[in-house]
Amino acid sequence: MAVPGLKTRKPTGRVPWPCILLEGEEKAGKSWSLAQFSASDKIGALYWIDLNEGAGDEYGAIPGARYQLVEHDGSYAAVLAAVQSVKAEARRAADAGEPPVVLGIDTGSAIWDGLKDWASERAGKSTRNRELLKRDPNAEITISQNLWNDAGARWRKLQTELLTFPGIVVVTARGKEVTEVDANGRPIEGQKTWSVQTHREFPYAASVWVRLRRGRRPLIVGARSVHVGIKPNDDPAKEVTDQAASGRLLEWLVFDALKCDPGTAHVRDLVSFHGGGLLEHERTEEAAADRGAATPAVRAGGRGEPDVADLVARIGDARGDDELREVWAAANRSGLLQVEVPTAGGSYTVAELVQARHEEFLEASVRTQPAGRRVAVGDPSVPQTPAAVVEAAQAAAAAARPDAGREAPPANPLLEPSPTPDDPRERRLTAARRGVLASLEALGVTEEQIAARFGRPAEHVATKRLTALVRDVIATQRAAGSGQQEIVA
Repeated sequence: MAVPGLKTRKPTGRVPWPCILLEGEEKAGKSWSLAQFSASDKIGALYWIDLNEGAGDEYGAIPGARYQLVEHDGSYAAVLAAVQSVKAEARRAADAGEPPVVLGIDTGSAIWDGLKDWASERAGKSTRNRELLKRDPNAEITISQNLWNDAGARWRKLQTELLTFPGIVVVTARGKEVTEVDANGRPIEGQKTWSVQTHREFPYAASVWVRLRRGRRPLIVGARSVHVGIKPNDDPAKEVTDQAASGRLLEWLVFDALKCDPGTAHVRDLVSFHGGGLLEHERTEEAAADRGAATPAVRAGGRGEPDVADLVARIGDARGDDELREVWAAANRSGLLQVEVPTAGGSYTVAELVQARHEEFLEASVRTQPAGRRVAVGDPSVPQTPAAVVEAAQAAAAAARPDAGREAPPANPLLEPSPTPDDPRERRLTAARRGVLASLEALGVTEEQIAARFGRPAEHVATKRLTALVRDVIATQRAAGSGQQEIVA
């Protein structure tokens, strides 16, 4: 029955060109099977992209093997261009009624490993991580979500080219049994699971997933097919027992098991979802926001919540720490404190942008007479954000200022020198620690002076000691009335 305004069509039932994931443990025969496939008289040219394997040259000596090795420099751009060139040739062959072109990538694990390394290298160049590595060359680098998104976008671009290939695609990958871990990343004793070393989306996207293990029959883990005999969610993985598959696994899989007919096979109708332009009601809401609406847009849940752009704008417009505390609380309620925001100077979280803005206020307060309400560490009425902690340090310093006729306060044990490093958990590079270090820098205190004061390098000093030093320096400067004082005992 036709539905007004809805375009429909009947399914064809035809078998599309397959994209095969051929994974397994080392020396199980993945590359060998690909070379054997090239000997089939049912296919045309086979183009082999060799990545971190190096088996392509030697396996050319397998009886009947006939394939072309694709030369490249190993870069993402070169591999993508090679895939697109082979795809164009496969389209030409299909249009001419020639036997199907085969694209083999050996191995897909190398592509995802390379993209992970690319994300790691970019992370190491960020402003935040450069400062971290300057203090500790062996520090663990955190790869922000936007860099993982970039690596995933590159993989999905390549994956789309493979899924819409007008011929046969075979991608090998490394697979192995690993110890299962719990939600906290701890190994679970006695429990094992199988891990495929490629992007986690590819086993879902591939039309057929085959596993090879030494000394065992090939295993069809899953197949998007009505002919293989594995019904999704009903049937377990299926061992290949057909003798016709011996010595011709991939040929048997494509033409016998999947029943792919080159005369009727087609490219999968892969329509990617995209956000598109604004809808009418969204344009109305955007126009209302542009007219200066003070409150954030109401989301589907019915509760007014800010988005990241709104928070960033409020951070820039803040005129004091009271407004910053409101931004912090709003971001915390919405779960947006750790969302990465790209800036001209690098990528920072919302929490770090709030901290940076507070540091501007703190630096200004050092140069001028402090004013406004101050808070104390532990005050239950005030959110204890890194900004509030640093501000409380400033307030404590003001309270510690010696008055006439008043005895000097006792020595602070946190400022006592000691060659022993503090607990590593107390000197992790958190947002609070970055704020305290920035405050010391604004006060003119160098890392050499910190090391001389505590008897050990600055990176071995707990954050609470550095906070105590901020108080001490501010109190000393105020007592002197001007200039920056030497802090070395």
